[in-house]
Amino acid sequence: MQIVRFKITAYELGCLGVTRDDWDMLGRESLSSLQLHLAAKAFSKNRDLRQLSLVAQVIAMQRRGDSDLQVRALLLAHQGKFNECAQLYKSNGYEQKALELYTDMRMFEDAQEVMATSSGETQKMLMRKRADWARDSNEPKIAAEMFIASGDFEKAILLIQEHDWHDLALNVVRKIERTDHDNLRRLAAYFIAKNDFGVASKIFHGMNDVASLVEMHVSAKHWTDAFALAERYPRFIEQVYLPYARFLAEQDRFEEAQQAFHKAGSDTEALRVLEQLTQNAINEDRFSDAGYYCWMLGYQYLERATTNQNLLPKALKALAEADVYWVFEWIHHFCSQPFTRLPVNTLLNAARFLSQQPPQKKVSRVMIFYTIAKLGKELGAFKLARSALDRLTQLRIPPRYEKLVEVATVKVRAKPFTDRDDLLPVCYRCGLTNPLTGGQKCAHCSATFVYSSATFENLPLVEFSIEEGITRDEAKEMILAEPPIGEQPYNPIHGTKKGSNVILNREQLGRLDKGHVVICEQRDPLPARYFFNVMPTISISQCPSCWKMFEADEWELAVVEKGGCPFCRQIHSPTNAHLIDDI
Repeated sequence: MQIVRFKITAYELGCLGVTRDDWDMLGRESLSSLQLHLAAKAFSKNRDLRQLSLVAQVIAMQRRGDSDLQVRALLLAHQGKFNECAQLYKSNGYEQKALELYTDMRMFEDAQEVMATSSGETQKMLMRKRADWARDSNEPKIAAEMFIASGDFEKAILLIQEHDWHDLALNVVRKIERTDHDNLRRLAAYFIAKNDFGVASKIFHGMNDVASLVEMHVSAKHWTDAFALAERYPRFIEQVYLPYARFLAEQDRFEEAQQAFHKAGSDTEALRVLEQLTQNAINEDRFSDAGYYCWMLGYQYLERATTNQNLLPKALKALAEADVYWVFEWIHHFCSQPFTRLPVNTLLNAARFLSQQPPQKKVSRVMIFYTIAKLGKELGAFKLARSALDRLTQLRIPPRYEKLVEVATVKVRAKPFTDRDDLLPVCYRCGLTNPLTGGQKCAHCSATFVYSSATFENLPLVEFSIEEGITRDEAKEMILAEPPIGEQPYNPIHGTKKGSNVILNREQLGRLDKGHVVICEQRDPLPARYFFNVMPTISISQCPSCWKMFEADEWELAVVEKGGCPFCRQIHSPTNAHLIDDI
C-alpha cells in the first residue's frame, strides 16, 4: 500500500510539471503493478495511444476473468521480453501459447531452444509453423522439406506437385505410412502424370489397390499388364476389355473390337459392332468378309438363343446369309476381274447354289445367271445356259452386260437343248441323276444334297435321324462303338422308301461302322446332324469350328493355302479336322 501511495504522490508531483519520460516511467511502473487507473492517467498526459490501448486491453481481460498469468504474459510481450514471456507460459504448462508466441514473431531458432524439452507433437507443430512461414516467404523447397520432416505429407505433396520435385516425391514415398491411402494416391497421380508408371505401380501394390492399378494401366494403354491383372482378378474383366474394345474401334480394328466387347460382357455393344462390320463389308463389296461376319453374328445369336429362343430364327438367317455372301465373293471376282484361280466347274456349281437361294442385299442375280450362262455354254450344259439366259431377260441388266447377254442368247440357240451327262448331279440315296436346273433336293427321292464347301460338288452323304428318346451323347457313343463281329457292314439306306426320312433306333445305331458316319455336332441349341457315307473310299473332313464339310484332299489343300478353314478362318492344321476314318 505504501508503494501505491508513493506512486499517487508521484502523480500529484508530476502534475506540477515533469518531462514526458517521467510520465512514461510512471505509467509503465503503474502498469507493471496493475494500477491501471493511475497508468491510464500517466499515459494520457503523453497522449500515448499505444499504451492506452494496452491498458484498455488489460482492463478487458480482467473483466473477462482472465488469470493474472495471462495478463503478465501480455505485458511482457508488449515490453519485448519474449523469452521471459515464453518461459512464463511454459513453466505454467501453456506450451501451445509459448509456441504461438514464437511462431507469430518468426523466432523459430529461439523457439527451438525453449521447446527442446517439449513433447514430440509440439516439436512437429513448431516445424509445421516454420514450414508455413517458409512457404509464405517464397521458399517452397525448404517448406516442403520441413513439411516432410514434420509428417505433414499432404502439404508437402501439394508443393511437390506444384513445383515438380521428383526427388522429394521419391523421398516422401519412402517415409509415408502404407495406411495413408489418400496421400499415397496423390503421389501415385503425380508419378502417373510424369509417366513414371513403375513407381506408381509399386505404390498401388503396396496399398493392395488393384482397382487403381487397373485404371492406371488402362488409361496408359498398357494392355498387356491390364490383361494380366484381368486374368488374375476376373472381377476387373469389364474394366479392362471395355476400354480396350473402344480403343480398337478407334483404330479401325473392328473385328478385334467386337471380340473384346464380347469378352467384356457388353453383348449389346458387341452385336452392334458386328452388325456394323457386316454392313460395311457388304457396302464395300467385300463379300468374303461379309460372309465371315455373318457367320460370327449367327454364332453370337446362337449363344444367346440357349436362354432366348426368339433369337434362333435370327441365328439361322445370319448363318444362311454367311453361306451366300461367302460364295458370292467367287462370282463377283469372276465377273469383275480378268482372271480367277477357281476351276470353272467350281464356279458353275457355286453359281447354281446361289441361284437357289433367296435374294440378298448387293448379291447380283445378273452376275449369278450370267456366270451360269457363260460357263454352262463352255462346259456343254446348254440346257442350263438357256435357262439362265431366260432368267436374265426377266432382270434389269446393266449396260455392260447387255451386249454379252444378247450375243450369248443368239449363240446358244444353235446348241442342242441338253446338258452333258457327266455334269449332272447324282443323288447318293437313290442313285439317279438330277437335272442341273433342279434345286437342292433330289427330284426323285427328295433327299437333300450335301455339298462340299470347296467345290460345291455333291458329297456321298445321306442324312439320317435318330429315334426320339436317344440323347446326343448316347447316339455318339453307340456310333463309335465297334459293330458286332462277323456282321456285314450295315447300310441304313437300303430298303427305305423314297421320300421318307431315315430314322435309326438304338439297335441300328449299334450296327453302324463308325468309319461310315459323319457327326455334325452343331453348336447348341441346334441339334446334331448325322450323315451316312455311302462311298467310304471317299474320306470326308469337317471343320471343327463351323462344321463345313470337305473332301479330305480339299480340306488339306485349303488349310495349306489359307492356314485354316477358308470359311470361318479359324486356324487349323491339315490334320486338325474330323475325318470320317478317324471317327
